[in-house]
Amino acid sequence: MKFKLVFLLVFSFAFVSAQKENTNAVIQVEYDIILNDTTDIESFQRAFKHTLVSDGERSHQTLHSHIDTTLYSKYGTAHSFNSEYINRHNYFKNITESQINYGMEYGFYETELIRDDWMFVNFKDGNETKKILGYKCKQQFVSFRGRDYEIYYATELSAYKDGPWKFMGAPGLILEVRSLDGSVSMKATDVNTTTVLEVKNMPDHWGGSSLGIGYDEFVKRYRLWREEVVKKNKFEDPNIIVVVPYRDFEIYKHYFVDNHRY
Repeated sequence: MKFKLVFLLVFSFAFVSAQKENTNAVIQVEYDIILNDTTDIESFQRAFKHTLVSDGERSHQTLHSHIDTTLYSKYGTAHSFNSEYINRHNYFKNITESQINYGMEYGFYETELIRDDWMFVNFKDGNETKKILGYKCKQQFVSFRGRDYEIYYATELSAYKDGPWKFMGAPGLILEVRSLDGSVSMKATDVNTTTVLEVKNMPDHWGGSSLGIGYDEFVKRYRLWREEVVKKNKFEDPNIIVVVPYRDFEIYKHYFVDNHRY
């Protein structure tokens, strides 16, 4: 009798666990992502092609290459990009827990891993709709770290509350993002719902999401590093102009004020 009871308990646990498994198909979305902030000399310019691979609960992105283009700063400085193949995996999302784990190229902290909790605020539904790659998309507005955005999400793909870069949380897959200041553009160029790709895990050397630093700590260290770079170079040459950008897709605190348009 005890044997039967244990067997039933194990079987019941296995059945419940199986019910919790994600049954969504994996999708693959190609995006063109451009940042051309011309606010001042300390603004970033970026242009690259990202691939999102998502099952609706977890996802990763791959930076395939830069876009072959030239962007110009406020003062006419050219930033040229070529389409050389890169193939770097990044932005590992746990959508159910609203967390993003990613690595940055800066070398002023001990770990490559940055842990970021989803921080989009002021979601507001818009009235517009449009077709993107054959999908009917609804409009939404959202604020995120110094910028206001208009986004379009595919209602047909409601199982995938995902999107490019750090974007997620809309009622469907985000296919287009545009900042209201004109600096940011993220557009899907292809959606593949029958991909054979699988969602990748974070690199082993990151040691899991319990390690690394949080986003606020990253910004704090970046600010201190930025101030140290300026101080050092000014000491060596008082007449030099030191440019260390603080306006990325996110405008790093404490450099922005939350004064949203809507």
